[in-house]
Amino acid sequence: MTASENFRAVMNAQSSMKNIGYWKEHYVIETDADEIERNSKLTHFVSDGKSFELLYFEKGKDAPNILISQGSAGHSRVFAELGYLMHLQGYNVFIMPKHGGYTISKLVARHKDALQHILTKFNDKIGVYAEGLGGYATFYLALAHGPMKSMVLENAPAILTEKKFHIALFEGKEHAAERRKKLLPLIKILAKLFPRMTLPISVYLDFSELIDTKQENREIERRLVESFLKDPDFDRRYPLSAIMSLVSTSPPNPLSVLKVPTMLLVAKRGLFASYLKDLYGQLPDIEKRLVEVDGGVFWMCSHKKEAVRVICGWFDKTLKLA
Repeated sequence: MTASENFRAVMNAQSSMKNIGYWKEHYVIETDADEIERNSKLTHFVSDGKSFELLYFEKGKDAPNILISQGSAGHSRVFAELGYLMHLQGYNVFIMPKHGGYTISKLVARHKDALQHILTKFNDKIGVYAEGLGGYATFYLALAHGPMKSMVLENAPAILTEKKFHIALFEGKEHAAERRKKLLPLIKILAKLFPRMTLPISVYLDFSELIDTKQENREIERRLVESFLKDPDFDRRYPLSAIMSLVSTSPPNPLSVLKVPTMLLVAKRGLFASYLKDLYGQLPDIEKRLVEVDGGVFWMCSHKKEAVRVICGWFDKTLKLA
């Protein structure tokens, strides 16, 4: 680890300590936050020579496992309540650390190392629930024959080099879609010259524009997004190299090699719904299911109990009985 990387790690650790109660106040909706904290544990895995923290809830060494991987910017404790509710359904549940501006290839390797850690310390009955950026990495790992036994993907997956995906990136009424369309040609050039140059995530992914338009969901998600935007532990900027990897990383293998039972959660008012349905239709003849949910991008945060019912229902079928 370089001196600058070490300095950032120390500063991040200090920031986390200062804001250790933030998640309890802002992200826990339906459960006793202190109960969640009492039942949480920490373990560490190594990837690319660096140590990463895994927040987890332990049911037992022989219980099936779920790894949760969040999307862009967010950290593990955003999903602490969701993970705890899954844990109550009979699972060891682990939550990935925030992705931190790494390329898709690096994140694929990190997810593989996290799964290997769980496999070694617990057992090989591992399912992955992932959304957004975490879902892209998880899907590519599954195409590379990763060690997961089942997966649920929300706001994902994608073939990142596919023209259909690039078209989907530029569609939509939100201003960020229009900015993505205008900025991508410039980012392609700058990324080659200055790959470490950073860009605010909000330029191409504006959380406030992704709040559900359905009124009964909107108020819950508005408060959540306001908390995201004020959370000092959220990622604010990503390097151009990481941003470009979202549209330039080829899949490790064709879709035909996919063997992992797969559920896609497609939000009616989320991003890329048509693209996701089309991609689902291209998946090979495996155990698969598409569930269209009445929500938007943050459905899993505003409807946690419903999300747990759907996700754990899939893992009960494809993981516990595997």
